[in-house]
Amino acid sequence: ARYFDLAVLPWSSETVTAQDMAQAVVFGSGRPTILVPPSAKPATLDHIAIAWDASRVAARALGDALPLLAEGGRVSVLTVQDEKPLTGSDIAGALASSLEKRGFNATPLEIALGERTIAQALQDAALSEGAQVLAMGGFGHSRLRDFVLGGATEGILAQLRLPTLLSH
Repeated sequence: ARYFDLAVLPWSSETVTAQDMAQAVVFGSGRPTILVPPSAKPATLDHIAIAWDASRVAARALGDALPLLAEGGRVSVLTVQDEKPLTGSDIAGALASSLEKRGFNATPLEIALGERTIAQALQDAALSEGAQVLAMGGFGHSRLRDFVLGGATEGILAQLRLPTLLSH
């Protein structure tokens, strides 16, 4: 994967081997990785959703995903409000505004977590917006914290519902 711009891996949550391979590629390659569930259909990429918490790994995922977006494509900026402390107010709006100034069609979306996991909330929002790919930072917390408490990446790996670009 280090010799290419992007790794694309078919996904199956039924095997631990697939999850181990995905984690190894995300952590070890230094390149973005798109996990593709069996239900995905090939399409021109004209709508991405970015899981945005203004972190380093989220910025990396955004930078990795934007070149894949077709000209005139849309970006849905997803921020979950009640999952963890965020670095400021209206960070989804700030990113959407920045993207608009650079010529992208961007829409901010603040999501309430409710009774869902962070992975469920992000995938629900991406799917309801019609995004073809969810882009997110992979393993933004320590692996120990994610192992004990769970995290967005672990939740995505457990139940992938749409193609997801992970960057670390």
